[in-house]
Amino acid sequence: MDAYPPEYIAHNLPLIVLSGLGSTPELEAIPPVQDVLLGRRSTPISSELPPVTGQRADQLLQEFLSTDARDAAWNNVTETRKGAVRGFRIRPVGRDFMLPPRKADPPENPDGLSPPGSPTVAPTPTWILHSPISPLSPESAIFPDGVMSVAWTMKHQYYIPSFFISFFDFTSDPSRNSLHDNQLKTEINKIKGQLQISEHRTRYAVVLISDKSILESTDIEERLSTIRRATGLDATKGLFFLPPNSSRVELASFAQMIVTTLKPLTTEYYRDLTKHARRKKGRSQIPAPTAPPTRGTSQTLAQQGWAVRYDFKLGIFAEFRQEMDAAQRHYQSALDNLFGPDGVFETTANWSPRWDENRLLADAIAIRNIRCLLWNKLPTAAVQAWLIYKSRVRSLLDRRGKGTANYGWEAWESRWAKAMSQLIQRAEMPIFAVKDSPQDSSVVSDRPFTLFSPPEKVGISQGERLSPWHLLHHSGYWLRLSAKHAQKRRLLAEDIPDEDRTPPGLSPATQVSHRYTTYDHYLVPEPHVEYALPENKGYDHCSEIIDIMNQAAQEFFMRGQYRVVDQLNLDTAKELIHAKRYADAESVLRPLWEGMIWRKERWYPLVGEATWALRECAMRVQDPEILLATEWELLSSALPPKLGHSHNLMTCLDAFPVEEGGKPTVTVSADKIVSCLAITFTFFEGDGNVGEPLPSQIAVTSNARLESAPLTLSKIMIRFKGCLSEVQLLHTASTSERSDGPAHYSVIKQLDLEETAASSRSDQKPLWSGGSDLTIYPGQTKVFAFAITFRDAGEVNVLGSILEIETERFNLVCSSTMNEGDVLPSWWIKGSSTIKAKKLSRTSGIFAQIHPKPPKMEIALPNLLDHYYTDEAVTLDIEIINKEEETTEAVLEVRLLGLSTDTLEYSWVPNANSANKEPVKIPASDSDSQIELPGHVVGRLERNARRTETIKFKAPDIPSGYALEIKVLYHLLSDEDIPISKTLTTDLVFDGPFEASYEFSPRVHPDPWPSMFEVHEGETGDAVSGVAGGIAQRWHLKAKVASFAEEVLIIEETGLELHEIHGGAVCDISKEFPSEGIDILPQELQERSFSLDMRKIKFEERRSAALDMGLSITWRRKSENNSDSPAITSVLAMPRLHLPSSEPRVLASVTQSLTVQSFLTLHLDYTLENPTTHSLTFEVSMEASEDFAFAGSKLQSLIMLPFSRQTVHYNLVPMVKGAWIMPQLRVVDRYFNKTLKIQPTGDIKMDKKGILIWVDDDE
Repeated sequence: MDAYPPEYIAHNLPLIVLSGLGSTPELEAIPPVQDVLLGRRSTPISSELPPVTGQRADQLLQEFLSTDARDAAWNNVTETRKGAVRGFRIRPVGRDFMLPPRKADPPENPDGLSPPGSPTVAPTPTWILHSPISPLSPESAIFPDGVMSVAWTMKHQYYIPSFFISFFDFTSDPSRNSLHDNQLKTEINKIKGQLQISEHRTRYAVVLISDKSILESTDIEERLSTIRRATGLDATKGLFFLPPNSSRVELASFAQMIVTTLKPLTTEYYRDLTKHARRKKGRSQIPAPTAPPTRGTSQTLAQQGWAVRYDFKLGIFAEFRQEMDAAQRHYQSALDNLFGPDGVFETTANWSPRWDENRLLADAIAIRNIRCLLWNKLPTAAVQAWLIYKSRVRSLLDRRGKGTANYGWEAWESRWAKAMSQLIQRAEMPIFAVKDSPQDSSVVSDRPFTLFSPPEKVGISQGERLSPWHLLHHSGYWLRLSAKHAQKRRLLAEDIPDEDRTPPGLSPATQVSHRYTTYDHYLVPEPHVEYALPENKGYDHCSEIIDIMNQAAQEFFMRGQYRVVDQLNLDTAKELIHAKRYADAESVLRPLWEGMIWRKERWYPLVGEATWALRECAMRVQDPEILLATEWELLSSALPPKLGHSHNLMTCLDAFPVEEGGKPTVTVSADKIVSCLAITFTFFEGDGNVGEPLPSQIAVTSNARLESAPLTLSKIMIRFKGCLSEVQLLHTASTSERSDGPAHYSVIKQLDLEETAASSRSDQKPLWSGGSDLTIYPGQTKVFAFAITFRDAGEVNVLGSILEIETERFNLVCSSTMNEGDVLPSWWIKGSSTIKAKKLSRTSGIFAQIHPKPPKMEIALPNLLDHYYTDEAVTLDIEIINKEEETTEAVLEVRLLGLSTDTLEYSWVPNANSANKEPVKIPASDSDSQIELPGHVVGRLERNARRTETIKFKAPDIPSGYALEIKVLYHLLSDEDIPISKTLTTDLVFDGPFEASYEFSPRVHPDPWPSMFEVHEGETGDAVSGVAGGIAQRWHLKAKVASFAEEVLIIEETGLELHEIHGGAVCDISKEFPSEGIDILPQELQERSFSLDMRKIKFEERRSAALDMGLSITWRRKSENNSDSPAITSVLAMPRLHLPSSEPRVLASVTQSLTVQSFLTLHLDYTLENPTTHSLTFEVSMEASEDFAFAGSKLQSLIMLPFSRQTVHYNLVPMVKGAWIMPQLRVVDRYFNKTLKIQPTGDIKMDKKGILIWVDDDE
């Protein structure tokens, strides 16, 4: 929009003039009002008081200027922060300001305006005066038939403010207050009078900046009231008071308060102007001019022109009020009146100066119309308005203008598209915003980069299908469209004949007249400047096109449209090449050629176009490196050819002079350009072994053009990652191949590579190299087959390849990376007539896993058993068999690893056939250094020799599992540098052979208890001598032993191991089972009974006793292979046995009568024991039962002395047989009222109700 006057297209904002505030100059250079609006009736606004200056004044001025919105976005967002109002044009001036004249001056020479033959003396006429810029004023530039002048918009935007604000110092000096107040009143009234004389509707306000606050000077309020009454200012809208010592925040709030207060008043001001313009538009007739027209056409402005003029004014005033929907309606009406059937253009000749003036006005109105639509968020309507206006202008020029087949029309189309782009940029639509950072929350677009705006819901029917060009795209789209029309403009300008390119002063008049009627000069230079002769300076089309393309490329780049960016850069380079600016074209094409996205997408025609253009630039500027790089890529048959060009990379620099600094070296990457040679590397197998050759192939395929010369490579390098450094193939000339013979065909060459290693293997990995003929013909595939022997185990992966071409004039290096593709790798084999590729059955051909050399040594455990048990002594034989082809030296390592950190200790059993026990030293990777391997030395083993070594260890005492790892480490005598190992791992599970459960019950001791009334020798205990003199008690322990072994075991002995006795007692243990040597089957349960006699060491010992014991079982295996196996003792854990000895108890025992034979009689005895030091009395009662009859005391009382024992006898005759009977004896301590629990002995059982006695069935 730079071609249009800024005042015609800028957004209109309410003008506020600040008079006498600060010393900051105006924000923009504005021409004096006398130069724009002629006339002597200008009204000066001045004041004799000095302006308000100082830091506070400058800060307040900056706060007012912050509300200026002339550079703000053209949208409806009027607030920059919460509560901050914008939307004004602030113009700071000094104390002097000039208001433009409202009416024009009367004609100075009225006689000259009289018709011929009029009397010489005439009365003074009464002139009808109009605005100085009205078509009715003779001094106006558009008199008499012009529609509008840019001076009218300048008048309201620069010179006639809606508010005039004066700033004065308000001092508080008691001696001068009255004088100062009178001066203020005088100046304020004078300015008000000057504004009234100007006849403009400008409002007036005053700001008083005080040096004291109302609290410091109490008469300030009275003084302000006096000034308001004397000047007639409104207390809330006309007079403002700023106290002293205001902070920056308070100054900002004060400025915001003033503009907020004045905003509705400014809107009312422009509403009054709108009403005045609407009344003038509604007049039925055109007003008479000040004087009849005497120059140009004798016709005045027609009614349609006045309608356009007033619609334009109404639209401008609506913009001042920020009512963009109303402004858009007025602008659309003005366009209809301009282009209508009876419009202004239909009545204006295309040769008239008014034609271009009206076109300029129409363009300005159309731009304002589109801005209003974008302001109101109607993007699709804005695009449609843009298209409709272009169609109207095209139709108008084809009908009444000079046509559209000239450079003027293309220039207008370029300008019109660029204007649309600038409108979109100034609108700052959120949907086109690009996030500068993730924290940019002002961008509300759903996508990161939105390319076009969806159609609005208002005004577009739901089912209507819109064309893509009817949608609003981002500004880059319109800039690209502008660049295309600028290019067409250049092409049309280049078609201008030479006779029209001659300056007018050197051309005949007829030729000049012909140009005027042929070419459209609207906002474009004339033909002799548009495309000047070589000796003259003309219009720079190239710079304009490049500038537009660069702007468009930046917009597309910000939105990620890299394909369009590359296309624009290519078009820019073409323009530079057309202008013969080859160096600049090369600077544009080189980054494009290096990073264009077309290669990845295989758009080879565009790649070839850019590469050919860069090659041409390199030839023009003599750049050998770029020439070599582009020539290498252009050799590829994928790129389009160029007729008449001969491809020969080896001699392409012969036309260049030899450089003194040496031949150039060029490095290219096949991953970034289209290479004419493709290299693949393939391992025949994905797994290999150290020391064994692994077949491999390097295939070089030429995709060069068939008519190009062959390429002779100097070197091919394949780089690896892992246990191999690289493979190199060097060029060696071959005399057997001829250029016209079989060398053109694809071949497989078998090579023998040599290994090269550094002095130390830790410094550098191995390198394999060899030589062959590396001449590659177009379309040929040359395969180099060889074998690689690896010395180290690990992974090997191909990283990439490097090709080198070295000639007398240049060095060329082409590198490429090798990645696993989607297709299966190929292995080249010889066919009947040529070679062919065979697919391998794995996904990767560039990766191989190199394993250590496979060991042939075998390890066996001939005497390994299926099951082992705890506490068992284990002996294992380890047999080593040498299956290698030659003699070896070996070392054995054995480890027993369990779940815990502890390991089992073992020892080697000496063997007569064992070698010496000195450790064998095995060389490491470095032949000069050796490592000592600890372990059991086996020594040398001949081929197929066997050797057995034996280890022994004791099994753990708890069930557990261990891993037995046997490793034999050896090397061949012929290759001591490569250690070989073989490992055998097996699991050893140690299970417990037995598990036991226990039953513990009391018994009646047969010995009598000692009497407390008698003292006998030997009954006093001694803890030192171990002689027990206390009370004796007998207990019974039954152990139920179950076998969990998988085979028959022999139990040789079972016993109790007494670990500790608690409570001051001694214990005698006796067995109640026969001698051992009994077999126990798997899962069999056997019982073992023990009798425990407990006696307190001292008679007065009252503590309870406890026993810590274990069940000891001595056993061995019974299998035939283990007939002489040693006996093993396993100790089973037993819970602690508690023996209460200080409480009374009742023991029940039963025996069958041997004297009574006629019927079954049972003798039931209850033994009551009182081990306490108290005399106790018990109530003993026997309950009757239907199951038996008894003889004995049913109820009796027993008095028991301390440390005494008594027995109560009952004879029972059972009434049932083959059943359990339950005698219920109740024993109650009379003193403590405690019932004693009956404890069974022998075969008597116990449940929760009492004791149970089994009665056998005689039958």
